[in-house]
Amino acid sequence: MAIHVSGDLYQIGESVGGADGWCEAVRVYVLLNDGHPLIFDAGSRLHTAPIMADLKALLGEMKPAFVFLTHTELPHTGNMSAIAREWPDIEFVVSSGILPHVELPWWVKPESVKFGYPGTDEVYAGRRITFLDAILKDQPGTHWMYDGRTGTLFTADAFGYLFPETADPYLDDQLEDGIPADWLRRYHEAAFRFLKLSSGAKVVADFDRVFSNRDVSVIAPTHGNAIRGNLGQCRQRFTDVMLEICK
Repeated sequence: MAIHVSGDLYQIGESVGGADGWCEAVRVYVLLNDGHPLIFDAGSRLHTAPIMADLKALLGEMKPAFVFLTHTELPHTGNMSAIAREWPDIEFVVSSGILPHVELPWWVKPESVKFGYPGTDEVYAGRRITFLDAILKDQPGTHWMYDGRTGTLFTADAFGYLFPETADPYLDDQLEDGIPADWLRRYHEAAFRFLKLSSGAKVVADFDRVFSNRDVSVIAPTHGNAIRGNLGQCRQRFTDVMLEICK
């Protein structure tokens, strides 16, 4: 089921269960964009049937113009083929840091690929999207994107979190006290094991610069639900977690 986040931004996707009852989300985001939808990440092949059903229900007769990939890891790209079969004219926007002939499936035609360059912005189907290098990444070619119309920062794996199954359908402002720091910590210390070798102060400073330069009202992580409520609270908890992990 598609969940309305803010403005013309919607969230779909599924979750996978893990150890001790903790779950991890695999989300796909859609900007309806005045009838020319833009999709952010493609989701996992494990979830092709529900993702495609939800996409088609949300879009109706609208045809998506572009899929923006935060990076080429399978939870983010595994459903590309199903999307391309359904909408053959769709184009894929990827980081300029990837190696297309290595990281993209063999069937992706070069003419259907566009590159986003950190520090630049481009207009896609009438919508201006800004590209920036990811602060946290598990692949060198990971990038983030920003949509100024909704104030959404698409953060790939950063700001993801693990959660109990009962929390799966709820956004942060539908939870009693937002996203607990423990949920953020569980995810980030597992997904970014190099953080233990990093300077927490430098990581936090880099994140602060990203937010100080943009009017962010929604954080859209792939491995968590969209964060749209008390961003100040979430960022403070995230900062505390970074300083705790980066020792």
